[in-house]
Formats: sequence, C-alpha cells, structure tokens
Amino acid sequence: MPPNDQHQDLYFPSKRDWWIVGLIWFGVIVSVVGGIVPLVLGGAFWVELIFTASLIVGMDVLMLWVLYGTGYRITSDRLLIRCGPFTFPVNLNSIDSITPTRSPWSSPACSLDRLKIVYGVSHQSMMISPEDKSGFLTAIVQHCPSLMVFHGGVRKKFDTTSTSFAQAIQPQTII
Repeated sequence: MPPNDQHQDLYFPSKRDWWIVGLIWFGVIVSVVGGIVPLVLGGAFWVELIFTASLIVGMDVLMLWVLYGTGYRITSDRLLIRCGPFTFPVNLNSIDSITPTRSPWSSPACSLDRLKIVYGVSHQSMMISPEDKSGFLTAIVQHCPSLMVFHGGVRKKFDTTSTSFAQAIQPQTII
C-alpha cells in the first residue's frame, strides 16, 4: 500500500507473464547460439566476429532492458511510463480513464493483464501492466484529486458546479 504523502514518488514495476519472459530469453539464446557460434566455429575474421557479436549483444541487451526495465513512476503531477530506454510522460490531470484490458496490442507492458489509460485532449491511450494494479490505482487517485475509483478502474470526476454540467442536466423543451 502506498504512503499517504502525495509528494513522494511511487514506483510500480511491470508484471511479467512467464511466456513473455520465456520468449525473450529464448530469443536471446537463439541469437547468441545461432549468430555468434557459427562465426567462431567457421573461422570468421575478427572484424566480422566483433561486428556481428556487437550487434547481437546490443540487441539482446535492449530486449532484456525492456523486459526488466519496464515500470511506472507516479510523481506529484505525472505518470512516467518507462520501458527500457524509452520514457512516456503522462500528466495526471489529463487522464480521463483507466480501465482493465487484456489487449495484445504493443505497449510498455510485460503482461497481458493490463490497464488502458486514456488521456489528453485527443484521447490518446497507452496500456501498462503494473504488478500491483489496485495499489497503482489507489496511488493515482491519491495524487490526482480529479480522479476517482470506479468499477475496477479510474475515471475523471464530474464537476457538478460547472455551468455546462448544470445545463446538460436541465430538462429542455423542444418546440
């Protein structure tokens, strides 16, 4: 459970499905065995070996960085979505909703047990997979008072004091 201090950054690592971890490690092993071993056994020149090994190791490091470096940091005003070397900032006040999903579309998530975040004026979306989903949702609501927990997700509160809301609920007569 996150602390009550709204000014403390909170970090939530990504949940990792066993099959995604297995698939990435399988790819790492196959790339090393299939890419470097034949060059060594085939008597390749050092330049070829160093160039190929550098490419393979670089790609493998990137895949493992994405796998083990995916997580989500909540600051006082932002959600920072980190996926390996990539960071996607989302202003907490721009979040419209967060709902559970199992969509397989590409996203900074290492599991299919995901949360879809809809944010911004153009209703962009991003899917994440925090290991502690309920703790994550609680922390988001604590850091952004304009959000509330709603049926296993989060949505923006309605502003009942605004004139547009008052006009929207007024009965209208059509002539």
